[in-house]
Amino acid sequence: MEALIKPETGLIFWTVLIFAILVFLLSKTAWKPLLEAVNAREEKIKGDIEAAQKARDEAEAAKKEIENRLKGLSAEISSKLEKSSREAALERDKILEKASEQAALILDNAKKEIEAQKAQAEILLEKKVMEIALLAGEKALGAVIDKKINSQLAQELAKELSSGKMKKVGE
Repeated sequence: MEALIKPETGLIFWTVLIFAILVFLLSKTAWKPLLEAVNAREEKIKGDIEAAQKARDEAEAAKKEIENRLKGLSAEISSKLEKSSREAALERDKILEKASEQAALILDNAKKEIEAQKAQAEILLEKKVMEIALLAGEKALGAVIDKKINSQLAQELAKELSSGKMKKVGE
């Protein structure tokens, strides 16, 4: 075993010579293709890294564009909601105004109808009062007044009542 540890010059010479020949042969035959394969792989890895970086940059740009679109859509939605709200308020006001106009019209019509019925009731009451007055006059005067005079008195009484010359009962 000592022989292996002890260096001999002949053995060293042949080992170095064979190593040099092996290096020379490998450099001429295998190292160029091996280095070319390593360089090609290195270039492919660099290209893949660049492509990945480019894809990442494009994804970031797409993300920013989508965010900008979302902001724009959000603003557009907000403006449309606000516009719809304003239009709804205007429509509500128009409906309320129209309803109040119709209510006022109905109230005016009701007042006119009440006035007309009141006027009819007054006319009817005046006729009844005249009839009662004539009947009372006939009873009081008896047969002295004939029908012609009776109708003239009724007409005069009606004129006085309608013109307001005669005082109404209760005044």
